[in-house]
Amino acid sequence: MSSSKERQRTRGEIACAECRRLKARCDRRVPCSTCVKRGCSMLCPNGTMPPGKGSRFVGVAEEYLRHKAAKLEERMRSLEDALAILQVNTSTQPHPLLTNKWSNEEADSGISIDTTPTMAESNLHGLIDALGSLYLDGDPQSGTACFFGPSGGSESLLLAEKRVIPETSAPSTKTQETEADYLPPLIRNLVQAFPLTPSGLPKEHIQEMIESYLPEIQRAVSLCETFLKSLSWMFQVVSRQQIIDHLIPSIYRSGTKSLERPRYGPHDLALLFSVLALGALVDPALPPYNAEARHYQRVARAALCLQSVLSERSVVTIKALHLMSMYYGMSGIESNAELYYSLLNLASQAALQIGFHKDPSRWGIEGREAYERRSYFWTLFSQSLWQSLATGRPPAILPAVVDCQIPSDLDEATYRSGEIPASFGNWSSHFTKECLAPIIENTQAVKPPDYQTILELDRKIRQFPVPELPNSTHFDREPMEMRAFSQSRYKELTLMFLHRGFFAQAMGDFPSDPLRSPVGRSFMVAYQCASVLITVTINQFELQPVLCSRVWRIWTIAFSAAVIVGTVAIRRPGIPLDPDPFEHLEKACTLFRDAAQTCSRAKTALPILLRLRQKAVHARMGPLQVQHASHNPKSYESEDEPDELDVFGGRTQLVTKPPKQVPRPSHHTIQLASSTATQNNPANQPNDYQSHLMGIPEVQDYELGEGAVGLPELEFFHRELSGSLYSRSSAPSFYGPQLGQQGDLMLQDRWSSFVNDASFFPAYFPHLGPQSH
Repeated sequence: MSSSKERQRTRGEIACAECRRLKARCDRRVPCSTCVKRGCSMLCPNGTMPPGKGSRFVGVAEEYLRHKAAKLEERMRSLEDALAILQVNTSTQPHPLLTNKWSNEEADSGISIDTTPTMAESNLHGLIDALGSLYLDGDPQSGTACFFGPSGGSESLLLAEKRVIPETSAPSTKTQETEADYLPPLIRNLVQAFPLTPSGLPKEHIQEMIESYLPEIQRAVSLCETFLKSLSWMFQVVSRQQIIDHLIPSIYRSGTKSLERPRYGPHDLALLFSVLALGALVDPALPPYNAEARHYQRVARAALCLQSVLSERSVVTIKALHLMSMYYGMSGIESNAELYYSLLNLASQAALQIGFHKDPSRWGIEGREAYERRSYFWTLFSQSLWQSLATGRPPAILPAVVDCQIPSDLDEATYRSGEIPASFGNWSSHFTKECLAPIIENTQAVKPPDYQTILELDRKIRQFPVPELPNSTHFDREPMEMRAFSQSRYKELTLMFLHRGFFAQAMGDFPSDPLRSPVGRSFMVAYQCASVLITVTINQFELQPVLCSRVWRIWTIAFSAAVIVGTVAIRRPGIPLDPDPFEHLEKACTLFRDAAQTCSRAKTALPILLRLRQKAVHARMGPLQVQHASHNPKSYESEDEPDELDVFGGRTQLVTKPPKQVPRPSHHTIQLASSTATQNNPANQPNDYQSHLMGIPEVQDYELGEGAVGLPELEFFHRELSGSLYSRSSAPSFYGPQLGQQGDLMLQDRWSSFVNDASFFPAYFPHLGPQSH
């Protein structure tokens, strides 16, 4: 009997073996009704009765023995599952007692055959049908297209969500142009031409105009310090010595009357303005996605366009492009994600074109300059690889062409003196070289790697040492806490990305017991890593809610982890899991609900997590629903909804239909309270940065993101998920309406905690309009 037919019978796709032998009708359940009536449910779906007279009716003694054998087999399976879970935490190899498994026929005949899955069989159940998602709008030649590879399931899932729920508050191009009307026409034209450089420009005159938008030197130093303190743990693009000790004095000194030619160019100005923009974005004294940050970013674009990035490149050009890409990733506009990817790729291509991937010693560069080039190259290379892993697209810098040395410990100690000790140093460079780069080389290859290669990469990641963090002072407590949060879970993050595709395959092929899959180990590894990442994100968000809410990468990772946990909660595999997936999914929903007050990425992901939770509740409603969901997990999904497991796992799909338009109700009015941020900063107390924005007209901070949580989205979910599910007397409305409540009113249903929470919509959310005040 072929293993493929056994799997088909287990999934109920073909008739069971006994019904086929008897030529009887089979309802393809496990066990089927025919085998239950005949008393041989233990044989279903792959076992058969021995031929002979009377085989159609099982005697009392045989029924007793089979009932006893069923109990023994159930206990054996439970012990095997417990042993497999224990083995995952101690070794990368399967336990010897779990390597030989008998089928029913082999057990009856007493023949012991090694049925350990071969590598070819593992590949068969691996990522064969995992090319990712291709989205086409309109004509294949002229229509817009977007591709996310197998590991880009999270981004693909967010994009698929936008095609189901329309974007309601995306700032139009006309709105952005109106907001930039305060800039002179010459600078405004440069902003619109970015990243190209128009010809025939009066460059010196325009550069003087750009310099006039610099803030006071005290404000510039303050924003640069904020940038270094808040983001140096995530990437090391510029040092304190470069930006504060050298660049700022050089630029501000030129403002005095002097005959000397400035020692900086337009791209140096772009670099400084980009640092100011990011510093304003993460400044805790300013609202999220504030106007000051947008102002500096516009001026940075204009400065970069004064000198061609395509033909007049330098290391400063690469750093300016890199910082601009990070700004657009953190800007709060989801459509800017592609701009983030594109600018990072442009920076990587520029680095290759100036030979940045070759070691500086080959050109005779030594000392601090060599250290800074090596250190920054590995920062850029690491960012490029992480982007590749997150999107499933090939990196702009291939690992095979890299010939740049990693800075030594001595160089780190010598040239990092006086810097904020929050960066990973050369540890992250070694991790990138030994762990991250091999993962990209294998997972992005045309031919998918065999499962043994995945397990070998898993072993290398687990064995990579994580250094102990030094004691932090009060000044650097915040960046050191963020570094500890990120560095301590580097392995879990990498393992989750490595195993996520195989996790989806194991869940799809063996929904009742994913550990029986040839790639079942990936199921357990991905689930455990996802649970850990959700827990540490919750803890870190409680410690530093402002900074965490403004770093979008944190929420991209947490969203991937929450989808894994939510998928397990929906499918309800018949194995014990610690922690409980449904409880962890609820914690993730609460986390994203709290973060959605000030975080665009959390706000965008929240409706998807709410839908996952709703499906998990359906799966817990009762035995009949649970049995039905186990055989047909898509039974309660809409045809228009993407299957989260398929999209997240990178299954091959071509999406060509236009976005589905959901009509926006006009009869709901939601009155929102003012935010705590506004209460803490009354109108009669001017902000400390307003004096630096005297030349900028007052504009609305509409750029929180595309779609306002609590307006059309939650009304959409109210219509989709109406009806009570279950209630608890002590539970808040997040868990469902209490008995006796009306379920058909917007402000009295189970989503009322999102709509009526006074702290959920800060008053500086611009796109909510006047009703937010």
